[in-house]
Amino acid sequence: MLSWFKKRKPVRVLVPEAIQVTLDEVRRAVLRYEADMPDGINRLSLLLPDGSLDMKRLSRYLGGITDQRFFLSRETYEIFAEEERAIPYYLDLVQAAVDNYVEDQGKLPVLDESRQLEVDCRLLLREHYLKELPPFPLYVTDQEMMLTHRPKQVI
Repeated sequence: MLSWFKKRKPVRVLVPEAIQVTLDEVRRAVLRYEADMPDGINRLSLLLPDGSLDMKRLSRYLGGITDQRFFLSRETYEIFAEEERAIPYYLDLVQAAVDNYVEDQGKLPVLDESRQLEVDCRLLLREHYLKELPPFPLYVTDQEMMLTHRPKQVI
């Protein structure tokens, strides 16, 4: 008997391998992603609403899919592992407050006695630039008044 319908061959779907990645591998993958994108598209396009990176979109640069989560600071573009997820939240919060303070006051809100340019978060809170204090100190870097959670090495 002649069949009107041909049997279809099963379609093989290639599922990327589940992998574990390091923070450095993710940083390199993000740089490669940005290099492949047209002008104007940067790492912020990888940002999910919870502040984490869309790891599925990075899978081709990582060689597979990971269930690990990494977080991005919108203000400094720095990437952090999940155990440091509070750092980008506070970096973004305080960076915006510092920028607004400098625009209004014309000076940096740093502690007077700080040789490392530690941000005076209590001043920012008192002056209503911040809504909450970070649980760790933040510092102004030499790069366009960007913040970091790492103190400068003072000699």
